[in-house]
Amino acid sequence: MRTVVQFGPQHPVWIEPLRLKLTLDGEVVKDAELEAGYVHRGLEKKFEWDYNKAAYLSERVCAICTQHHSTCYCLAVEGTMGLEVPRRAAIIRTIMLELERLHSHLLAIGLTLEAIGFENLFMQSFKDRELVLDVFERTTGNRVLHGINIVGGVTRNIGPEMAKEISSFCDVMEKRCHDLEKMVVNSYTIRQRMQGVGVMSQKMAEDLCVVGPVARGSNVPYDVRAVAPYLLYKEIKVTPVVEKGGDCWARTMVRVRELFQSIDIIRQCLPLLDGAPDELFAKSRSMPDGENFARVEAPRGELFYFVRGKKSKELDRVKIRTSTYANGIGIVPLIKGAQLADVGFITITFDPCIGCFDR
Repeated sequence: MRTVVQFGPQHPVWIEPLRLKLTLDGEVVKDAELEAGYVHRGLEKKFEWDYNKAAYLSERVCAICTQHHSTCYCLAVEGTMGLEVPRRAAIIRTIMLELERLHSHLLAIGLTLEAIGFENLFMQSFKDRELVLDVFERTTGNRVLHGINIVGGVTRNIGPEMAKEISSFCDVMEKRCHDLEKMVVNSYTIRQRMQGVGVMSQKMAEDLCVVGPVARGSNVPYDVRAVAPYLLYKEIKVTPVVEKGGDCWARTMVRVRELFQSIDIIRQCLPLLDGAPDELFAKSRSMPDGENFARVEAPRGELFYFVRGKKSKELDRVKIRTSTYANGIGIVPLIKGAQLADVGFITITFDPCIGCFDR
């Protein structure tokens, strides 16, 4: 006998509303339908205003990857104008992007561990994440919505003292991440609970065009920082972190390993500030009657912004393709055939951001 169960939109394992209509045969999911739209805000329409103000609006798309959204938006507009940001601004943007990747991955790892009942490791992950937010507050004045990206560069500098502080932070964070890694990797219970659950083959990942840790966890070496480098990634080589298992364990381990990659990139960027001129932004020009797009590697995967101007301050069109929107198509195939108890767990290893999904 088959039963239809409504999973969500409010569920303890999700921090944002998403609804799954599940058809069950006992405890096995035979069919699933995904429904979003509970936090749709019409942001793409709102972008049709002053391009300078829109840089701050882009941060409101997602509270976890605000810097990536504003950076991608600014890169798209700067490309339309033919504007090149000063070197110091490019370095600062890169440092901020990797700091944000740290705090996003720590959040995702913590929520994944909480989903399988490890409250202590969830608290440990969030305790480490607080250190990143403290650095954000010291550098930008804000913990979440940073507001330092503008078209043409940045509004906040990182001086010698702050650079030294960030360097010390990297030392502390690296040790904490190693401790977290050991606790996860050496736990027989965690490994047994994660491995073999929610398996996405490499072929499925390529066919569905998923991005970020979801793709790299299925042995797809796709990272925008490597395949289409921007900012300082043109100088700092980034090798995509991949796992072959394609299961919940593989997706989690990609994020764990990327913690150390981000720390390494920050360390490579800090010395470059010494020889960079103090200029933080180039004077923006009027928006031409043209169009351009930009993409960055957000913590959840490829983030895409398309902008079109109309020879005024107001933008004619902005189109956003977020990483969760790209990955959403992969949730349902993995849920079909899974146990009901694994549905929330599989979904959370995608690190879904429903605010990004709906926009």
